Amino acid sequence: MSSTDHHFITAIRSGDTEGLRRIYREFFPRVSGLITQNGGSYEDAKDVFQDALVVLYEKCRQSGFELSSTFSTLLYGVCRNLWGSRLQKKSRTEVTLTDDFKFRDETDLESEIIEEEKDRILWDAFRQIGEDCRRLLELFFEKKSMEEIAAAMGFGSVGYAKKRKFQCKEQLLEKVRGDARYAEYLNN
Repeated sequence: MSSTDHHFITAIRSGDTEGLRRIYREFFPRVSGLITQNGGSYEDAKDVFQDALVVLYEKCRQSGFELSSTFSTLLYGVCRNLWGSRLQKKSRTEVTLTDDFKFRDETDLESEIIEEEKDRILWDAFRQIGEDCRRLLELFFEKKSMEEIAAAMGFGSVGYAKKRKFQCKEQLLEKVRGDARYAEYLNN
């Protein structure tokens, strides 16, 4: 556990006012964005964030509690879970959030959140590569043949299309590896 994560956990356990303010400053904007983009209000976001801190307080005080991801991943996941639960109770149907997160009662929510964060790193990196590489990789992800890719991209040969696909994948991997979040999730 990083020293910053340890500081956040200690602030929640002890009710440290300054530490809790820091948690609000650092994490509330992202949670507020999630909730307002998925049918909630700013007031809903504040309620969910407060409830999440209570959940974390109870969780942190349990004997044997050990943080197996980053604090931000855990907090964000609890907020998503709470908001999904509220929406589900309102509608009594499955709720689909804008980023295709479907609320489910999972026994291993942390693993799911970590996988979502890994996906986010990949797609953030994907948006950073050149437009031609994005287009080529999109065709590849759509399971187009190398012949179809070569034709769509205007390449002279399938061999060149293969070479460009390799170069674009390398470019994407380089962007992923360069993301500060990558090392954090590498072992999860």
